[in-house]
Amino acid sequence: MGKRIIFGFTLFLTLSLLLGYSAGPVYGFYYDNPGEEAFSTTKFELLLPDVAFGAKNNLFNLENINIDLTQPGAKADFLGQMSKGYFKSDFYSQLKAGLTIGRFSVHLRPWATGSFRLAPGVPELIFYGYGPAGNDINATKSYNLTGTKLNGLAALSLDFKYGHPISLSPASELGVGVNFRYVQGLAMFHSEVSQGTLVVNGLGDFTFNTKSRYLYAELPGSDDEDFSPGQLFSNPPGRGFLMDLGVVYNQDPYRAGLVLKNIGALKWQTVQQGTYEGGGEVKTGPNGPEFDGKDVVSEETTLTNYTMTVPIVLQLQGSYRFLKNLYWHVGMETGLADGWGISGSPCLQTGIEWRPRHLIRLAGDLAYHDRHLNYQALLELKLLCFWLRFQVGWVDQFNGVNAAGMFALHF
Repeated sequence: MGKRIIFGFTLFLTLSLLLGYSAGPVYGFYYDNPGEEAFSTTKFELLLPDVAFGAKNNLFNLENINIDLTQPGAKADFLGQMSKGYFKSDFYSQLKAGLTIGRFSVHLRPWATGSFRLAPGVPELIFYGYGPAGNDINATKSYNLTGTKLNGLAALSLDFKYGHPISLSPASELGVGVNFRYVQGLAMFHSEVSQGTLVVNGLGDFTFNTKSRYLYAELPGSDDEDFSPGQLFSNPPGRGFLMDLGVVYNQDPYRAGLVLKNIGALKWQTVQQGTYEGGGEVKTGPNGPEFDGKDVVSEETTLTNYTMTVPIVLQLQGSYRFLKNLYWHVGMETGLADGWGISGSPCLQTGIEWRPRHLIRLAGDLAYHDRHLNYQALLELKLLCFWLRFQVGWVDQFNGVNAAGMFALHF
């Protein structure tokens, strides 16, 4: 079992670093509505390729590298950066290449995404130190460890996108679109502390009890000495279908759109699911701390044809053309669940875009998410049939960063 876990986790990290958009990251606001394809003027495009990656947390940043926690209120402000008391971290990466003809496109897209959540009691334990307040040796304090979790997913998908226009009046149109994705799952894991407490008394003695669960996709042939990545792609451990549905209303100078992403499920051939329960007590003895541990109880079962869903993402966006080539955008996105590289906290966005007919396109966005401001800038060059796009974003005080680059032959 240990060998398979190590192999799968190593594979996931490798794919994350090498692939370079995810199943729907919710912290940088990438608006990709298939309904927009209904208004596309593209005759032919060969995408070679589109690369994107990003990572974010809601606590550590450049400003905190040399923070002095001895200053009054510094610890409270430091921990106050975390929304709802949780330390949260998300990342994603993507590599995308394909072909567009008119309003139809097909793209091959390997991607990886993941999340880490730390229970509220752990940062408090680290930055305040354990023990009850005051000098009462009979007092106790409990730290909550429940909710700490780590999960990740790496996959290869073949995306088919199409948008269709519907005329509502001489001055308005409705665009409806779908992005249908056939997904091959390459690696998946999830671990979570389902119950956990640490109780400390005034003497510094403490007891802890934890119950955790985990699951991971078993890689076919991973125990074989001759196993190679080629076997993984020829016989992937997971398969499924995901779909994005979008609708856009257009009446110049206004446009508004809504999209739901990640509708569907992935099915894994073999998944190992287990639980782990343990605890103990640490007391101060004559020779130092003495540990008295409970018997560890663990259990693992094998699941076949395990079905999982990726959190659905909701995006809303509206735009107004207030000058000939200038547009003002506002939007919102949120995950309907949390984890797997997707945040359940709403992200609010606004920005300005300059879109002349030839040569260049410029855009700048400002977003607010998890009590932090996110900034993004985009530059697109249209050099005859050669289109290049560069996009970079960062979170306030560099709590996170994202970047993307695209090269395409466009007609």
